[in-house]
Amino acid sequence: MENQNDGLWRGGPWEQPSPAFPNPPAVRIPAGRPRSRRPVLRPRRRGRKWPWFLGLLTLVAAICLSTVLLDRYLPRQHAPIIWDRFPSIEEEEAPEQELDDRPPSIPKAGTGTGVTVTLFPAQGEALAYTQIYEKACPSVVSIEAEASGGYSAGTGVVLTQDGYLITNAHVVAGARSVRVMLHNNRILPASLVGFDAVEDLAVLKVEAEDLTPARFGDSNDLRIGEPVAALGDSLGYRATFTDGIVSALNREVEVDGVNMVLIQTSAAINYGNSGGPLLNQYGQVMGINTIKIVSEDGSAEGLGFAIPSRRVKYVADRMIAGEEIKTGVFGFTVNTYAVVGGGLELVDVEEDSDAWAKGLRAGDVITAANGMTVTGIEDLTRLKLGLGPGDVVSLTYLRDGESFTVDVALIEG
Repeated sequence: MENQNDGLWRGGPWEQPSPAFPNPPAVRIPAGRPRSRRPVLRPRRRGRKWPWFLGLLTLVAAICLSTVLLDRYLPRQHAPIIWDRFPSIEEEEAPEQELDDRPPSIPKAGTGTGVTVTLFPAQGEALAYTQIYEKACPSVVSIEAEASGGYSAGTGVVLTQDGYLITNAHVVAGARSVRVMLHNNRILPASLVGFDAVEDLAVLKVEAEDLTPARFGDSNDLRIGEPVAALGDSLGYRATFTDGIVSALNREVEVDGVNMVLIQTSAAINYGNSGGPLLNQYGQVMGINTIKIVSEDGSAEGLGFAIPSRRVKYVADRMIAGEEIKTGVFGFTVNTYAVVGGGLELVDVEEDSDAWAKGLRAGDVITAANGMTVTGIEDLTRLKLGLGPGDVVSLTYLRDGESFTVDVALIEG
């Protein structure tokens, strides 16, 4: 297959007999009936599905006629239009498909190599968007996954020069083969280092020696309103760059019954963006794009989410080390709002937790964690992103006007 440097991956899934894309990275909110779903790699054939408008029969007939004419006369060499963005009436009646959370059945790569994700501090002057794109583009790859139902596509981030890559788990879930297209159009088969559907992260490995690693930043340094950009293969168009801001931090989003703590952004995230980087104004990877919220009545816009780099580091490091991914919790419950004067009041402490063993009780007020002032529950949530069971946090608390500091180990949640 001849490589063509025209911005499209020739021979990719959109040129297969039955082109397909992953389920859109979305938490769908039907009108008047909210629900959450984890995005998965579920190949779909490109088929026409009538828009979901319940209106006059004549209007529906006109829409159908327009769709047929467009499909007949518009050129097909461009990236495919996703006709099934919204469900048809028939789809509403059908039972919901099972979400695929199986690891890909591809060769396994070795673990325990000592490779880790390094989070660098921001340095130098802020970059223009053109400079961010030029800096990050060589470190972003296209991912093509073949499953029993067809082909799907996503994005990945280069971690090391010798071929470690990070992407979303749902990009490769259930695949029987995975190919990676590098920045220079070279296509390589990928093997699997680690996969976790709950965290929606996977680490892949390709045999290469000359890749350009991305530079990861610390998501804890992000501020609301800060400029960011998403980079990925939107709708199959390689290296699509969209800008926005950090809309919120430490946003808890329930996806398939799992609470994920994510960065919210206004940068556009579409089909194919999954697994790509969310970049700060210094060109650093601050998160891995994973989902967006859409509503079937079209009322939701600019609600994209990325897994914070702190969490990416914790999960990827353990995958590469061959360790199990576990969630760490403090073992206590706090009031949502800070008390007057600052701090969070404990309302319950689990007796089998280290917090209980170290003397923390209901009514105590947490004022600092690892030396940082606690002003709200987001401070503790952000701290836990990079920690797991057994990791120790220094907590300062008030009791009857007296301050105490203890080291508390997280327990498995």
